[in-house]
Amino acid sequence: MRTNKQSYTQPLSILIIDDSSSERILLGTILKKQGHTVTEAAIGLQALTLLSDKSKIFDLIFLDVRMPGIDGYETARRIRAIEKEQSEEWCPIIFLSGQTNPENIANGIAAGGDDYLAKPVNSIVLNSKIAAMQRIADMRQQLLISNQQLEVLAHTDELTQLPNRRHFLSILDSELARARRHDTPLSIAYMDLDHFKEINDTHGHEAGDAVLLSVAKVLSRNLRSEDSIGRIGGEEFCICLPGADTAHSLEPCERYRSLIANLKIPTSAQMLTVTASFGLTSILPDSDDSTRLLARADEALYQAKQHGRNCIEVI
Repeated sequence: MRTNKQSYTQPLSILIIDDSSSERILLGTILKKQGHTVTEAAIGLQALTLLSDKSKIFDLIFLDVRMPGIDGYETARRIRAIEKEQSEEWCPIIFLSGQTNPENIANGIAAGGDDYLAKPVNSIVLNSKIAAMQRIADMRQQLLISNQQLEVLAHTDELTQLPNRRHFLSILDSELARARRHDTPLSIAYMDLDHFKEINDTHGHEAGDAVLLSVAKVLSRNLRSEDSIGRIGGEEFCICLPGADTAHSLEPCERYRSLIANLKIPTSAQMLTVTASFGLTSILPDSDDSTRLLARADEALYQAKQHGRNCIEVI
């Protein structure tokens, strides 16, 4: 599937479904001369197999109405069902038929088609329909890109580019379910930057943002491959450590604490340093949900603050 903005003059990936080899050759030859990529299927069931393969993406389908086995109308209905079941993007369908009376056209639209092309295919009419479908393909692609961007924005903290609170909690819920299913340990570390308000008050919010960004970068680059981190809010972060109880989570958390303490963060005013306090806890058998787990980690974090900061407390 194309992922960059493209003009509708770009070639399409086209599937031709027609039991007549001569019709497929005729239409395919015209389309290939225009630079399009063409895949052929002789019957509806063959086409449905192709369309069930998620690695094969088509921008346009030409579909014959009269075919052995399942006809074009039923094939179109099944194509739309596959798209719905697999949450696939809608793909335009142009019916091919020698019968183009209003009833046939209405049946085709009702079955899930988008347009009708009379046989034998007129190259001028074909070119105009291809141009229209290329514009539609371009608009579909831009809509997909926009939706993907919105999805990223909805789940990502704007400053640090880490998962935001909502996304991190969904990750945590998934890891909790996995831990229960496989009877494996799971820990979380609630982390808060020490005296962060003083950084903002003394050096300004721009310096505070630089600190948050530096901390986020050093942690995300040095996490264990199985760990996840999210910005919970303000100067608070949370790390999920699957497969590790508190005893086995202390070492990575100490490494994360040390990495933060050794940071030298350039700002417009001066080089800054920062430390972090950690509250660490693990799931309890058969009783924990994410709310209880986070509350216990928050209590451990409070104890770390009370015991001098720049340390790890375990509950």
